[in-house]
Amino acid sequence: MAKSKKQLREHFAAKEAAQATNDQLDTCNDAYTSGAFQYLRFVVHLLSAAQFSYGIYYHYYRVHWPSDLVDEEEGLKTRWGGKFKYLTFLDVILQAFYHTVALLNDIFGDNTVTLHSKSKLRLIRDYVFATFAFPVAHNVCISFWVIYAWDRELIFPTALDAIFPSWLNHVVHTNVALLAILDLFTCFRRYPGLAGVVGNLTFMLLYIIWLHIVRYFSGLWVYPLLEVLPFPFRYLMLAALVGFNLVCYFLGEYANKIVWAPELKLLQQQKIKQG
Repeated sequence: MAKSKKQLREHFAAKEAAQATNDQLDTCNDAYTSGAFQYLRFVVHLLSAAQFSYGIYYHYYRVHWPSDLVDEEEGLKTRWGGKFKYLTFLDVILQAFYHTVALLNDIFGDNTVTLHSKSKLRLIRDYVFATFAFPVAHNVCISFWVIYAWDRELIFPTALDAIFPSWLNHVVHTNVALLAILDLFTCFRRYPGLAGVVGNLTFMLLYIIWLHIVRYFSGLWVYPLLEVLPFPFRYLMLAALVGFNLVCYFLGEYANKIVWAPELKLLQQQKIKQG
């Protein structure tokens, strides 16, 4: 049976709307995968990977307590778990890993505005950023500077100023969050949903277990604040640490939706039109 004029009009209108959506997406991809935007993203990832990698090297090999300031008890605390017991140090390793993967994706992978990418580097980049890199960076940054402003001796004693340079302090406690925000504005991604939430919670719960392992073998808590808090408040704080990391995850997801709202809307329209 031949189509009516009305059906033909609807068919051609739907086809034109689908083509308009595809044209808009092509325009977005031309902007994001070539020209100035492409180079900005590449430079952000290159400088970030280099900065955090050097920060890890300097932190691990150049920052040490002077031997005359370390008594036997403090020495045990310093030795057991080394610097890997600090969330700050683990976070800077995480940031170096993330930006290295993102840099490799810029070179060998895919940065197109799409719901489904075939690039494994892109899939790893997006999951690591959403689940770990963004929330942990903001957890570390906000928690550190809030406690520092309240009483710095609880988290970064004055004695550290002589051995921990100011630039390194900002690399591991400030730049981690600032560069994560810049990355959010330069890389299109979809958030992983439940898989991201589970990964986020798992990471923080494993870190809490690690804190207790260090406490068991060294006899001291990693952070001085945990030493002075009574038992119930100590675990309230640890629960708040896990909860706040999850809040940072949802904050990143919300910000991503706001920043990339036009592109996400176009992709949803394309998905609907394609059936």
